[in-house]
Amino acid sequence: SKVSSITDIEMVKRKADDELVRALRQDDVCRRLASLAMRPYRATIEITSSMKAEIESVGTSADGISRSESKKLCDSASVDTETTLLEQLPHNRLLQRISKMWKYLLILPSLKESKAYHRVPTNTASILATKSSKRHENDDEHYPYQISIIMPAFYEKGSHLIAKLGKALETANDPDEIEVVIVDAGGCTDLDKVVSLSFNEKQFGKISIVSFTAGGGRGPCLNFGAANATGRILTFCHSDTTLPCHWDKSIISTLEHDGMDDDDLFRLGEIRSNSCAFAFGIDTSPAGLAMPFAVSSQSTSSPKSSYFPPGIRAVEATANLRTHLYSLPYGDQVLTLHACVFHFLGGFPDQCLMEDYELVSLLRRRAALLDGVYPNGQMKLKIIFFF
Repeated sequence: SKVSSITDIEMVKRKADDELVRALRQDDVCRRLASLAMRPYRATIEITSSMKAEIESVGTSADGISRSESKKLCDSASVDTETTLLEQLPHNRLLQRISKMWKYLLILPSLKESKAYHRVPTNTASILATKSSKRHENDDEHYPYQISIIMPAFYEKGSHLIAKLGKALETANDPDEIEVVIVDAGGCTDLDKVVSLSFNEKQFGKISIVSFTAGGGRGPCLNFGAANATGRILTFCHSDTTLPCHWDKSIISTLEHDGMDDDDLFRLGEIRSNSCAFAFGIDTSPAGLAMPFAVSSQSTSSPKSSYFPPGIRAVEATANLRTHLYSLPYGDQVLTLHACVFHFLGGFPDQCLMEDYELVSLLRRRAALLDGVYPNGQMKLKIIFFF
């Protein structure tokens, strides 16, 4: 009877821990509060008489602090030190449980969680224009679209976006399963024409234009677009980027491992891909080089479109070398990850530049931190790059 009672108590504790993990992993507010509770901070601590007695006893031992240091501490009324909430409240049971489970709370969502996760789009009042053209319904009750393209636009012309998105539409395998979210950050013209985009009777499943007026640069702009997206996978694409052939099929195959789950990957010894990006290339066609580079207006030798900037291939080679050696792609390589993983990480940092570098660095640090911790078949981060 006693053994049974102990077993029952342990089972209740285990269920309580599982519920805590579930709440912290699925609720953004709970997870952020837990993160703040675990974060070290600087605090001024008053030196009490009992603490002085303990310091003096430590100062007299051979391995303790020096006598001069212990005397200095004892003479001080307070000391500035780095501490944690758990150190200040050591008997708090909730903090004890969070501390015990913390390393498992940092594990990125599994493939199963990524497909079951549901997030209702926010800021719907900011939608300027939208058009849905989806011709069939998929079986996914959580995500109406497989991929959401998030494209920031700042002082862009509608014709330019039509050209870029038209190419993406042309080369996509299943555009019905793709949603496009254009984030108008100001100064754009004729964006309403983009919602009617089509190519040989092909259309994206949905195109929406949302207005972003908060400012702060590209990081907040991309986060705003992601908050309005409904796709299972988020693809962050700059307005000057051209996607390659079959790009949507490559993304889904890479991130979802052709329908396998985490247990299948563990059995096969494969590493889970939590994000992906394309190899870097520069369009050197006449149309791609039609920008006004440093060609004098008096020059009669050749038109602007024929100017080939020196070192352009070296830029391509070094960018791809950095990507493959250090798993460090930049935003113009179309960073892509599951919406569940993106929101779990908290999105891009609120900064105007290098937000792509910070997000990828966070993924890499998370992978290094959790090496050997993943239970039940989860493995560390791997970013896949394809041409």
